[in-house]
Amino acid sequence: MAKYVGLMRGINVGGNRKIKMADLRPVVAKAGFSDVQTYVQSGNIVFSGDAAPCTEIEKTLEAACEKAFGFHTEIMVRDEATFRAEASACPYVDGELNPKAGLEGKFLHVAYLSHAPNKAKVDTLLEAYGGPEDITLIGNTLYIYYHEGSGRSDFSKYLTEKKLGASPTSRNWNTVQKLLAMLDAQAG
Repeated sequence: MAKYVGLMRGINVGGNRKIKMADLRPVVAKAGFSDVQTYVQSGNIVFSGDAAPCTEIEKTLEAACEKAFGFHTEIMVRDEATFRAEASACPYVDGELNPKAGLEGKFLHVAYLSHAPNKAKVDTLLEAYGGPEDITLIGNTLYIYYHEGSGRSDFSKYLTEKKLGASPTSRNWNTVQKLLAMLDAQAG
């Protein structure tokens, strides 16, 4: 059995598109997956299943959720190796995956993208933005350190499919670390 992380986009935000995690777990299990666990209300899922392309699993989960909850939501799926590699590639953490000296996990975010965007387009966007954040694009992952917190940042208006050329869903580093711990603890 392979292990996966599913990251739902745009649920339980501002009281809209509500999905209770207790209701989500059986939907994922019924779609053919096992060892289903969720973390917080933003739609983080750790599960096991037969080895398959992540894009196939995304379509399966999106269809199951749309049928169960009555609306479409995008779900980005990473297999365990990819999720771990993306965490390890973060330029703002040390070899133990802890934020580097002087940085806090709550200010470090990872924007998982649906696919690798046009790097030139993203570079142009970042050059034009000029905010206080440290931002690095590696493949289909954007690493953002919000020095003043994400709530005070104007960068969120750039975290859109239209601006990036790929759908994003962001998680703070504390959540990423919790998902890694869930993968470690999961049978499989």
